[in-house]
Amino acid sequence: MIIDGRELPEPAGTAGIPADAVEHVPLPTGRPFELAAVALGPTAADDDTAAVDAALADVVARARAWVGDDGRPPLVVPLFGTLTVWGPHRTLVAGPADRLPQLKAAVVEFAALDGELHDIERHLATLLPLVDADAPLAFEFADAALSRRGELAGRFRDAVSLRRRLAVLAPALHVPAPQPPTLAGQLGERLRERTRIVDRAGFATEQADLLERVYTACGERASDFAIARRQAALEWTIVVLLAAEVVLMLVGALTTGTT
Repeated sequence: MIIDGRELPEPAGTAGIPADAVEHVPLPTGRPFELAAVALGPTAADDDTAAVDAALADVVARARAWVGDDGRPPLVVPLFGTLTVWGPHRTLVAGPADRLPQLKAAVVEFAALDGELHDIERHLATLLPLVDADAPLAFEFADAALSRRGELAGRFRDAVSLRRRLAVLAPALHVPAPQPPTLAGQLGERLRERTRIVDRAGFATEQADLLERVYTACGERASDFAIARRQAALEWTIVVLLAAEVVLMLVGALTTGTT
């Protein structure tokens, strides 16, 4: 197949993707992401549907090996003579050169959303297994658990932070498709559907809400217990002072009586 006027090379480790076609895209979360853009040569002109299909089929075979290097099957999204092979760490777009900027813009925008949600899901996966052990502290707190107040407060802060990030992410996930339809807009819609990103965000929101409720209750119980302890200590201090005062009064009375 001719790519950009030359035969597609087969460099080791890139599954036939030209090294100069790969761009490292910085995502807000710091998650590594590589984007390859392959322009189809004149053999895949827009008015030659068979040539387009043949060229894209050849790209699919090469792109699958490159994109799916993490063991998960990549998503293949053909759209109006273009091709997007999506993976969470690598994505390839192919098509006529004049359409590549639209495809790249849509992929980078979606990668930022998916990367943010993936990071949230990763943090949730570390916090959720702790709930079973921590939930009893929302019902009953004891002296032995006082040393864990800082730990529980940290998990509450994490839960609130995740909930905030999901609240910020939600509007971007529910942006209506542009009208009239554009290639970038439709590719974004296809990627949203195929990755179920809206459903995943809904599940993550429910999990973050659960964490927030559990650790809010733990915090309230810990605060109540600490207040009760301070009150008890104050009451005992008052009792001791009153007892000391009574003793001093008795000693004074006895001393006066003996004299």
